[in-house]
Amino acid sequence: MPTLESLIETLQSWHLDFVQFAGGFVGGPENVLVLLFAFAKIGLVLAHVLGFIPLIVYGERRIIGLVQDRPGPNRVGPFGLLQGIVDGVKLLLKEDFIPAHADRTLYLIAPGLVLVPAFLAMCIIPFGPVIDGEALLALYTMLGLESLYTPSSTLPLAITNPNIGILYVFAMTSVAVYGITLAGWSSENKWSLLGGIRASAQMISYEISMSLSIIGVLLIVGSLNLYDIVGSQESIWHWNVFAQPVGFLLFLTAIFAETNRLPFDLAEGESELTGGFHTEYSSMKFALFFMAEYANMITASAICVTLFLGGYHLIPAEFVEGIIAWVLNFISSSEAGIPILPGTAALLASALAPLGIAIKIGALLVLFIMTRAIWPRMRYDQVMNLGWKLMLVAGLLNLLITAITVGVLAGIGARRAPSPADVGASIDAAIQNGKIVLFFITGGLLLLVDRWYARRRRRKLAAAYPYFGRSIGKTAGAASP
Repeated sequence: MPTLESLIETLQSWHLDFVQFAGGFVGGPENVLVLLFAFAKIGLVLAHVLGFIPLIVYGERRIIGLVQDRPGPNRVGPFGLLQGIVDGVKLLLKEDFIPAHADRTLYLIAPGLVLVPAFLAMCIIPFGPVIDGEALLALYTMLGLESLYTPSSTLPLAITNPNIGILYVFAMTSVAVYGITLAGWSSENKWSLLGGIRASAQMISYEISMSLSIIGVLLIVGSLNLYDIVGSQESIWHWNVFAQPVGFLLFLTAIFAETNRLPFDLAEGESELTGGFHTEYSSMKFALFFMAEYANMITASAICVTLFLGGYHLIPAEFVEGIIAWVLNFISSSEAGIPILPGTAALLASALAPLGIAIKIGALLVLFIMTRAIWPRMRYDQVMNLGWKLMLVAGLLNLLITAITVGVLAGIGARRAPSPADVGASIDAAIQNGKIVLFFITGGLLLLVDRWYARRRRRKLAAAYPYFGRSIGKTAGAASP
């Protein structure tokens, strides 16, 4: 009867033999490891996103039911947990048809153009730190691949880590609008076409404000790399939401519009456009649009957390690693005497880091759901006025003040630097200490813009209804005893 240790040794030898064998086809065993880790990360991300979607649907129906004082799904399975499976089977078994006069090619491509960019944008999200040093050596040793470890080896907990990561996000979010527009146009249906036109106008309008809100973060951090952005937010007081409250509110509003969620779901307003851009879609093609909406919610929440809410940082990594090290030392010193590899505590702490970003994403998803439950749909003119007359102005002013503040703080830090070698560190320290200054400046800007918009709104109402205030006063006076 083979022991557990012998089975582990056998598996480790198989791992090493397979990697060395496959290395002959891809230029070396190092390339095999790169491919294997990449496929593993892709599989984990896809599995978690696809697994989250039924949970979000169930949670949304439950939360909205509680808000509206009704039970929600409670028939299929315990507490209605199997309702999502039944809905999926129902969509799978529905009749799948294509309208007679539709553009068949574009009609079939459109659902994929909406769903695929949501998954592609997840490729650059840092779900955890870069594993290196003793932690990575411990992982290689567990897999029986310690002979392939080099001091320069790293394993980022992101599918890919380009230096222009935020530009990649812009590119992916821009592609999704083509899918919605083509779905409306190719259906040969006037309601679908109106929904597609609304979606394209809305997304273009709010992408400008979203871009302006992100540029403020880039000015503070000084990098387009998402790992650099997350790395600058290790402490909760260094989260960019405190340095850029206006930018955070603009970005949060923009992602509601980009994902076509209430109060910005004009592209599929049932009371006006039957079903909007997906009126003529049924069965699994409709399910793809349905999945794309929730996948986009997850992706938008992940990007928001990465830029403004500290990314995967939640509990200090040193604290978590210390607790894990204490537990491992207790296990190794027990009667069993289980040997613990050096770097195992750091490896386990890195493996738990994705829980931080998952909790924050979940909080934003609850915000999405609560907004749908309590907020009415806006009119089309209100959506356009908000995007072009308020958010664009606030974004430009926020960007201007951020650029001036960062420039002044950088100049102060550079002048106070004792030597050219310390200039960079002084600039970083000045910017970090100046985040509280940015908080008050941008917060005051938000109040000023709000007062300006309210006063402008009152003037427009007074011009349109000159006797409005007087009539209200008379009515109140007549109603009083």
